[in-house]
Amino acid sequence: MQLGLQAYDEIVGEEPLITSGPQYDMVQRATGRLVEAAKRMGPEFTQRFEWEVRLIDNPDVVNAFCLPGGKMAVYTGILPVAQTETGLAVVMGHEIAHATERHGTERMSRAQLEELVVQAGVTAAGGDELHAEAARGALQLAVNLPFSRRDELEADQVGLLYMAAAGYDPREAERFWGRMSALSGGGGSSLEAFLSTHPTDQDRIAQIRELLPEAMRLYEASEAVGNP
Repeated sequence: MQLGLQAYDEIVGEEPLITSGPQYDMVQRATGRLVEAAKRMGPEFTQRFEWEVRLIDNPDVVNAFCLPGGKMAVYTGILPVAQTETGLAVVMGHEIAHATERHGTERMSRAQLEELVVQAGVTAAGGDELHAEAARGALQLAVNLPFSRRDELEADQVGLLYMAAAGYDPREAERFWGRMSALSGGGGSSLEAFLSTHPTDQDRIAQIRELLPEAMRLYEASEAVGNP
């Protein structure tokens, strides 16, 4: 959480922020509802997060993030792709899930362990830094990239449930990732998909379709109790 706060201050401190207006209100409202859903459904430690979101005025960046500890930002460049508050909930549910599932913490721990393994192996084999770089490359292909794709799909899954529990129609998730696919020019080759840290849009959409019945039950239950 401390590292997340430090990184957050460094990032947003260098960016122009929007602090009022319809876009700002939408970001605050959607994120607030998703955070409440995450607190209800997520691990107990999410209650200790210092949740906060800021809107960064950068139309060229199609992105949003949530750091360990709950510090979040939305770039205005993602809003035209989101189109609506429900579309934004797809994005922010996904980002919040990265934090509640501790993906950032896991990656940091894994990186430290992998460096110890590389150094020990190279030393035992009598190699040099060139051999160490080759070993790091092999680990990247064999471990880090698959883990990253796994994390992204897990964030899609958990985020879909968060948005449904918060009263946002989860069917919008498929439409959102369809727009993202069109923006990126489609799925790409199998090699590009293998080397990517993100799953293909087709894989994401296929998983969303599988999860929709469960998500719709949460959404309908949320509507039944009058979730705003």
